[in-house]
Amino acid sequence: MLPPVPLRLDDQAAVEAVDYALHHLTSYRYAKPVTRNYGRAHVEPRATPYQRVLSHEVTVDPAPARLTAHTDFYGNSSTYLLVDQPHDHLEVHSRARVSVAERRYPTETMSRPFESCLPENWGPLMPAASIDFTQPSPRIRTSDAVREISAEVFTPQRPIGECLAHLTALIHTDFTYASGATTVTSTLEEVLSARHGVCQDFSHVGVAVARAAGLAARYVSGYLRTARSADGELSTQPDRGMIGSAASHAWLSVLVPGTGWVDIDPTNRTFVDQRFVTTAWGRDYTDVPPLKGIVVGPHGATSTLSVAVGVVPITPEN
Repeated sequence: MLPPVPLRLDDQAAVEAVDYALHHLTSYRYAKPVTRNYGRAHVEPRATPYQRVLSHEVTVDPAPARLTAHTDFYGNSSTYLLVDQPHDHLEVHSRARVSVAERRYPTETMSRPFESCLPENWGPLMPAASIDFTQPSPRIRTSDAVREISAEVFTPQRPIGECLAHLTALIHTDFTYASGATTVTSTLEEVLSARHGVCQDFSHVGVAVARAAGLAARYVSGYLRTARSADGELSTQPDRGMIGSAASHAWLSVLVPGTGWVDIDPTNRTFVDQRFVTTAWGRDYTDVPPLKGIVVGPHGATSTLSVAVGVVPITPEN
């Protein structure tokens, strides 16, 4: 059974937006003091048709010599940081409040054959940058294995909504979620062969399959809702059985003309809804890692990384 497509119905009552308090902590501990740290973080939630950013701040410990904001080619906000004093730890805190609306899509456009979503049918109003998401990217290439899955999902004249539901269910069923089974350097070919991975890997598979059918598909980075904490501290417990919370999460988005970008999460076998907070999107993971950089220090200054994410509702839900 496929996950239901969230369609907009004429007699359906509107659902109130959900407001979240978000705290993302990335912490490094160094075996020996290091002298300099350069970093770039994609941790600021971005405004979308379904998401409003009410407030956001990034703080760094030790205090940085430089902390500047930047907007990239795809409209993502990122933060550059420089710590240029000896330090044995680095903590990057991202705190935000966001409001997330319900996602519902027009029945008519989601019922059209997937071929209507190919670039030749976009019309003149589609952003030129969207064509980037139809092409191979550093981490996503088409292969025989990818084309085989794509041919199974995107059959001639099949409705695009049904195709996306099938793609979500197929990856969730055929691939096993296994934390630690892959790393950020694992290749798409390795994931397709082993049939296991994490949200990043499953998103890469989904993007590759959609692009193999000729569609525009992008990699999306963000967060999942976490459970409330009784003591008010950073809450990192999964909420309602969702996989991938308490850290950065990833999913994919496919362009459907007349509707916009439709997001799906194979890790949790669902269309993206109000439990998700979006931070950034790109061609693949290499465009939008949560934090990357360069550390200067003595030989043997190895590091230990820990990440904690809390995304907790701050308004009652109906």
